[in-house]
Amino acid sequence: MRKFKLNKLCCLGLLALSGSVLTNSALAAATTEDTVNNGDGTFTYTQKIDVSSTAPHYTPPASGGFNIYSWHNQDFGWQHSFADVISNPLVQIQTATLLIRAYDVDSEAFHGLAGEYDGISVDGVDLNPGILQGTDETWSETPFDVPISYITDDGLINTFIDIDMNTEGSWVTKLDYSLLTITYMETSNSPPFKPELSMSPSSCDATTASDLVVSVTGPTPADPDGDTVSYLYRWYVDIGQGNVVDDEVAGKTDHQGDTVLSSQTVDGETWRAQVTAVDSNGLVSDPEFSTWISISTDCDGDGVDDNVDDYPTDPERAFNNYYPEGTLGYEDLWPDKGDYDFNDFVLRHTFNKITNADGNIKEIEMVGSAVARGASYANAFAISLPGTEGANIESSNVTIDGSASALTPEAGHTGEAVMVLIDNVFDVLPAGPFLYYNTQNGDDRSLISVAFNAVFTTPVTVAALGDAPYNAFIYRVGERGKEIHLMDKTPTDLANLALLSTGDDVSDVGTATYYQTTDGHPWAILVPSAWSHPYEYIDVLLAYPQMQVWAESGGVTHPTWYNVPNNTYCWKC
Repeated sequence: MRKFKLNKLCCLGLLALSGSVLTNSALAAATTEDTVNNGDGTFTYTQKIDVSSTAPHYTPPASGGFNIYSWHNQDFGWQHSFADVISNPLVQIQTATLLIRAYDVDSEAFHGLAGEYDGISVDGVDLNPGILQGTDETWSETPFDVPISYITDDGLINTFIDIDMNTEGSWVTKLDYSLLTITYMETSNSPPFKPELSMSPSSCDATTASDLVVSVTGPTPADPDGDTVSYLYRWYVDIGQGNVVDDEVAGKTDHQGDTVLSSQTVDGETWRAQVTAVDSNGLVSDPEFSTWISISTDCDGDGVDDNVDDYPTDPERAFNNYYPEGTLGYEDLWPDKGDYDFNDFVLRHTFNKITNADGNIKEIEMVGSAVARGASYANAFAISLPGTEGANIESSNVTIDGSASALTPEAGHTGEAVMVLIDNVFDVLPAGPFLYYNTQNGDDRSLISVAFNAVFTTPVTVAALGDAPYNAFIYRVGERGKEIHLMDKTPTDLANLALLSTGDDVSDVGTATYYQTTDGHPWAILVPSAWSHPYEYIDVLLAYPQMQVWAESGGVTHPTWYNVPNNTYCWKC
């Protein structure tokens, strides 16, 4: 629902009465008000606000207002009041309606989303139907049911019109008056409880082959006094305007029961049922609603049709975006080249970035396998997610070999969210019959499954987050600052920058050159496929002879070097 802040109403001259007591002098300011004894124990109170009304009911705005053609930037408000509900505790309301008479309301369905749609709210909450209902160059009257609680809280009904709220510029309308009608009785009896509803089919299962049925399921009891309770039904439909209107206004049958037949529905329509409880004294509850969103088209209402929406019941997610399988391999003796076998930690992975209807990333997922550990040092494995903050991680989990645990972002980072997936690779790939794990001839142990996800509270743009595997790195357990990243990936805020440009490393912060040797050789590689890593102590340049030319050419020559191994020197080649 559209919300309006109270200060906006005040700025437009909608003045609230102080306290909860309404004085006779205040009520006298309305243009027309009357109370009629109906002779059956009930009374009908009416109050009309128009151009002749004065404060606190109506203060003419600087431009626009009652009896004046008003544009989108001339929204205004007024205030109805019903003092008796505050001053007399025996007053119980049977019905409350707000009828607004307006001229030249171009809300005909054929306009689609481009029509003149004037929203009406009470106490900052949109009413149903969602807009004034009318046609070109005619006077029209739109009735709104006012929830009883909007009146009984303080006796004031702060009303506001948002003119031409969609197109903002091309339409005008003129309001004649706003008429509040309340039928009430004096009784110690209490109104029934708001109904509890179920809907069939569920919104996401609704098709034009199914009748729409709303059922009252509670509460029990339905009335605090034990009175017999019946129910009133009012149906609304959006046939392409972006707002619901009364079904008969949209050219449908005026449904007054609990069912809309499938023959009355069309793909893409949104239907809403309003149900109000009425006790045997005629007292009513606040209404409850059930809504079928974009039947057979867009179940979750995110603007993406179900037939192309990978998450048709989730408005925060719309599309899967899978990356091809890849392999990360690390050499952990940085800043020295060491044995340069790139098997100190090997991880195969497939990432999925899950985007919303706007194309921004709501969640990332990874499924993969820890393949090998050729390290004698204990290393941790982490992923830095750039372009966001740790506080923006709504939830995150890692599942290793079937065991799941929640993750929290590592503290101490700004402008990135760092998630430590593996605290110690030794725990995942332990020694056994071999000192290392799957890096020696004859060692052929199972790969260990690793799955990871991170959900963002506020979706992150693709440009800010970048591509998978993002900024994946290892660091030495017990020496947190000794990070090893892919070439030219930025160290995190916890990295020991004093280690840069030492040993064989020629990193240069000034030129954003990181984790490479003078010859352009890296300490971590990303292979865009499954990859067979070198055996223990075998230089990767020996196991994959084309890699040296590839690295020293800046990735231009032999871009598929990883497909041309020397089978003698790599694991399971």
